Amino acid sequence: MPVSLAPITPELFADFKGGKETALEQFFRANFEAITQEANEKVGDVAAAQKVAASAFLDVWDRRAKLETPAQLESMLHDAVNGEAVHEQRRRAAAHHMAGNHARTHEAAVPETVDQWWAKVTGVLHAAHADPAEAARKRAEHSRHEAAEHMKKVARPKRTGFYVFVVLLLAIAGGVPLWYFNKGADATKAAQLLAHDDAKAMRSKDGQRGTVTMEDSTVVRLGSSSTVKYPASYPLDARAMQIIGSAAIKAPASNTPLLVKVGNTWVDVSDAEFVGRSFPEDSNAAMLKALSGTVTVRAGKEFKELAAGSTLLVLTNGTFMDLSEDRAKFAFSWIDGNFVSEHQPLRKVLVEMKRVYALEIVPKDTSFLDRPVSMTANLDSTKAAVAALEEGGAVKVTLVSEGKASLVDAASAPKPTRRRR
Repeated sequence: MPVSLAPITPELFADFKGGKETALEQFFRANFEAITQEANEKVGDVAAAQKVAASAFLDVWDRRAKLETPAQLESMLHDAVNGEAVHEQRRRAAAHHMAGNHARTHEAAVPETVDQWWAKVTGVLHAAHADPAEAARKRAEHSRHEAAEHMKKVARPKRTGFYVFVVLLLAIAGGVPLWYFNKGADATKAAQLLAHDDAKAMRSKDGQRGTVTMEDSTVVRLGSSSTVKYPASYPLDARAMQIIGSAAIKAPASNTPLLVKVGNTWVDVSDAEFVGRSFPEDSNAAMLKALSGTVTVRAGKEFKELAAGSTLLVLTNGTFMDLSEDRAKFAFSWIDGNFVSEHQPLRKVLVEMKRVYALEIVPKDTSFLDRPVSMTANLDSTKAAVAALEEGGAVKVTLVSEGKASLVDAASAPKPTRRRR
């Protein structure tokens, strides 16, 4: 049954609804043990109950704008505990159900202190609200590629439900899904789940990249300015994802392959890793590369096996085409920490540089935007990328403000004047 919470003063409620982290901390510390006790009555494991409690607090924090009274805050928290406990019970039931098939055992997690859990919660909050301008300011000190190692997460989940951060921080092994895809209805079912209002998403902004480990041990490497969606009940009811932008996904071996939508294409992944790309400007065309193992690409009724190292372009109408080496390098070099352009038009290079470096370069003259550009730069350094662009594109770049620069044809750039002695 719901436990009694510490009194919520009008001042605390106002600060909480207003988004003050100090109010969340006060509310969290005053009620974490009680909420853990409430959750433990449902899941029967203190460590798991702590995970449920932390997720519930974050769930309420995520929806605080809807609150009108302290009583609503209490009610919302109890409801969140119930919802998170159901997710935890289903996960544990699925893991227990499949344990015999995989001969896999798990050591019981050890309960932690409220200080340790608050540190985890703040880690999620700060990662979720990373300011791209602040990240740009610190570019010289921390590379954007290293942000994937330090943050381990670039975006908070969309709404309610099981938080990815718990999976990431605790490395909890997930259960094998109870719902099995089949060749006739899997894509339809997956598309419905991904389009549902409660679908979750991890997102990155310009200049951000990150890595998230899901509950079923699937690893997602999210590219800049990209989104990966997945069902609210992932992975229990369905193993499905959608890449909007660019991401690399590595799925462990399973009787039920992970089904990933890229553009209008579906990729079946089991004991393999691939990188997919489909930005809005790609008009739902999908660029794919298998990084390890073999993946199955499906478009309509057509199937194609893609072995490690192979690339593929799938047009909007489902036509399979070869992906040129130049386009593949341009699309996927970020995986190796580089920005590579070989004979790509300047207009495309500028769009991509804004995406991966969070640097908007505005040309003063559009007459030379079709000029081919060949350049290679590390994602660690915007300065090096600008220098490579100037050399490879025969242009001159001038920084206007933080995150913005202008560009002219080098032939028309004013020559520096020399002083007469």
